[in-house]
Amino acid sequence: MRATRKKKAPYMTPRRWTALSLVLLLAIIAGINIWYQSIFKDTWSEEKQAKNRAIEAASLTEIDRLSKFVWDETAWVVEGTREDGEQVFVWLRESVTDTVYASRSVSKDQIRLTMESKKPDARIEHIRPGIAGGEHIWEVYYSRIEGGQRKYMYDFYSFENGTLIDTFKLPAKRLAEQ
Repeated sequence: MRATRKKKAPYMTPRRWTALSLVLLLAIIAGINIWYQSIFKDTWSEEKQAKNRAIEAASLTEIDRLSKFVWDETAWVVEGTREDGEQVFVWLRESVTDTVYASRSVSKDQIRLTMESKKPDARIEHIRPGIAGGEHIWEVYYSRIEGGQRKYMYDFYSFENGTLIDTFKLPAKRLAEQ
């Protein structure tokens, strides 16, 4: 005699597979988010403290740029606007805070033009404000090809008048022979 009972339906139906896949995808996304936040938590905290210090020290109403500069010492450099509408740069070091009006300094564009006129073959990677030897500077990081090698260099220009202070050359990278 034949069995009249129906075959049992599979437990994992397409709907359940879809639900399980969505749950696993959401768990992976949540895990990546938690991991990402745990890695950058300290950096974000430092940035927030630097912003608050700059706002308090220079009466800033708006912050345009914030960057961490490490050379002789670590400093946060904040570019922003004061209550009187003036653009200022604020250097936040361990125990010292310096504020310089942008109108009393050489601009980033002027430094770029100086570099392009003195070293037209240079490929500028970045120009940013910093501090070295206790002096406010513009740091220009660039590369040039010399003798078949790409050489990377730092030029430090005075923040106040734009004169070249020093050049640091990094070890060269050989270009592929063609």
